[in-house]
Amino acid sequence: MKSYLITGGSSGIGLGLVKRLLADGHRVINIDKVTPKDPLTGHYHFVHGDLSRLDRLEEMFERARSHTRLIDGLVLNASEADSVSFENLTLDSLSKALDVNVKASAMLAKAYAMQYLGEYGRIVLLSSTRAFMSEVDTLPYACSKGAIEAMKHNLAISLAKYHITVNAVAPGWIDTGQQAIRNLDHTFHPSQRVGRVEDIVRAIVFLLDEQSSFINGETLVIDGGITKKMIYPE
Repeated sequence: MKSYLITGGSSGIGLGLVKRLLADGHRVINIDKVTPKDPLTGHYHFVHGDLSRLDRLEEMFERARSHTRLIDGLVLNASEADSVSFENLTLDSLSKALDVNVKASAMLAKAYAMQYLGEYGRIVLLSSTRAFMSEVDTLPYACSKGAIEAMKHNLAISLAKYHITVNAVAPGWIDTGQQAIRNLDHTFHPSQRVGRVEDIVRAIVFLLDEQSSFINGETLVIDGGITKKMIYPE
C-alpha cells in the first residue's frame, strides 16, 4: 500500500482518482475546501483547506502528512477555472488562478520533495489543452496552465536528485456531469465521444506506477484527438 496526496479530490477528476486509488488498496489524503458528497471508505483522510490561502499551505501539508509515515505520490489536481471576459480582466482575476493553480502547486511540490526519503517518488500535475490552444475569455486559466507546463519540466530536472519523477496530464473536454452533452459534442471529437473522468484517472494511475520511472518531464494529452484536428470555416 502506498500513500497519495491529492488536491481537489472532492469532485470531478479528483474524486474519480481518489476512488480508484482507494479501490486499489492505497491510502489517500485529500486536501479540498469542500467535503466529498459521496461516502468514502478504506484508508481515506480528508484535510480541509483552501489552496488560495497561500499562508496556510505548510500547515495543510503537515496535517496531510500526519496521516502517514511517507507520502509516496502527489497529484496536484485542484484548479481555479473561472472565466472572465478580456474586457473585465483584473489583477484579482489573474491572481486567483495563479495562486491556486501555480503558486500553491509549486509550494506543495516543494514540501513533498523535502519530506521524501525513498527511491520512488511521483508528482503528477493537471495541465490542460488550454495550455496549447484557447477559447475566448479564459486568459487567467490559460496563463496558469501554461505555467504548469513550464513547472513540470523544471521540477522534473530539479527533483531528479530526490528520485522523484514529474509529469503532467492535459485533459481536453471531460464530462464531469456539470453540463448537458449533445450528440454533436461527441461527434466533433475524432474519437467520437467526449472524455470521461476515468480516461484521465487511468493516465494518472499509469504515471504514478513504479514501473513508469523512465517517463519524466512529459505531458500526456488526453483529448480524443481534438488538438490534432484542423478546423476551417465552412
